Amino acid sequence: MIRLSVVVTRRAGHGFLWGTAPPFHLEELADALRRRGEEILRVGLVEIVFAFPEWTRPHRVIPRQVLTERGLRIREPWTPFWLIRFGYEEPRADVEGVTLEGEPVHLLVRDLDLDAVEAYVAAPGWLRCAAGVWVEVSASLQRRSDVAEEEWAAAWLRAGLPGENGHAFEEILQEAARRGISWGVFYREREVRFDLTSRHQIEGVLLLARVLRRHIVKVPDLTMGVEIPEEA
Repeated sequence: MIRLSVVVTRRAGHGFLWGTAPPFHLEELADALRRRGEEILRVGLVEIVFAFPEWTRPHRVIPRQVLTERGLRIREPWTPFWLIRFGYEEPRADVEGVTLEGEPVHLLVRDLDLDAVEAYVAAPGWLRCAAGVWVEVSASLQRRSDVAEEEWAAAWLRAGLPGENGHAFEEILQEAARRGISWGVFYREREVRFDLTSRHQIEGVLLLARVLRRHIVKVPDLTMGVEIPEEA
């Protein structure tokens, strides 16, 4: 689970996450979306969970903890990140979790489709997130779809990491760009520079970028509109 300050809208039965940073504010963004006819569900801090489909049953499982094959216990909020990074190496690890309907489940890692992870937002109830849109100020109107995962994640993280962790993250972005390498790879080499809260946020936004359709909208003023392509 991660927490993000967002506007949550619903379109065609799916959730859209909208984020922005000063000089724009979430309430202003929500007003602009209402004027466009978007259905607003939440404005502010929300919980987002990651769920994995079961192979043999029509369930989506929110993992709560994992007991690895080596006897280590991985607890929330780190469980989904461990599954993504190490699940295929330890398919017989035990997973405890709940379905989206709240039913407790106990299974093995191999029972989950780790490649099909999905994001859900409490809206109330769990609403699957289909897309994420980052809105920022610009001298001219720009709308981009299918933004690269790391670029999209960096936009959200620049606005969300506090203090020294924010400065350290900016340094990683700059050094990775200078070297011409992925900032995610460079971050793995430097992650000990960050406190646990910031590491969790970085991991969460990177995973979120993986599972959503990603958009960046740049506008001089929110009155110009922030609609995105219908295929999103």
